[in-house]
Amino acid sequence: MPGVGTTAAVEVLLEDDRPCYLIRNCLSLSEQTSIYQDISCRSKDTDNRSKLCMHPTPKTIIFDGNQSTLKFSGGDNIYNTLIVQTANDVLKKRAPQKSHHFLTSACSTEPTTMSVGVIRYHVPNGKFPEHIDHCNDHSWVYLLSLGCSANFVVKGPQSEKQLFRFNSGDVLVFDPSSDAAILHGVTSINEDDFPLDCPEDFQQFRFGVQCRVKMQRQRM
Repeated sequence: MPGVGTTAAVEVLLEDDRPCYLIRNCLSLSEQTSIYQDISCRSKDTDNRSKLCMHPTPKTIIFDGNQSTLKFSGGDNIYNTLIVQTANDVLKKRAPQKSHHFLTSACSTEPTTMSVGVIRYHVPNGKFPEHIDHCNDHSWVYLLSLGCSANFVVKGPQSEKQLFRFNSGDVLVFDPSSDAAILHGVTSINEDDFPLDCPEDFQQFRFGVQCRVKMQRQRM
């Protein structure tokens, strides 16, 4: 398993009962590239691999078998190893002490199942409407940003709306349930704001890689 990068840092974006965590510099460029290469290998031909999403601009990557998500049983896959477990390591080491009890179920157990979906945004007008996931299966979301940075918004039931720049290699971790009611969306994509020496597609698009993870229930 990759180690936690020395530059990784945790920001608590929302102070509600269900906080939202932004991990800056969670993945190195080589790890980001490995994720993107796996997505490219699994996706269909460039001309056929996209379909309309909630907004006409972003496109959902379509994988072989005409599936909009990759599904995995257990944690033996690159998305768990490089995104989920790396993020959990950072949270365990660097999240504020007062927030650790919110992370017990996510950081201390292995995934039972997980699904991965990828949305590709064009520069600079890529948008995704603000929404709540309403996913009530005790899962957590780990959202990785790749390529050009996005202007991203989150809001909790009792918190003010937070607008931030979601950079390539950053990971957002949050509870997608109706109870948490975490509103989130993309307002725009920043042109010419991408990592140095990155893949060519990182310079033209922003990719949102969403891992929806169900963890083993801890025994009491």
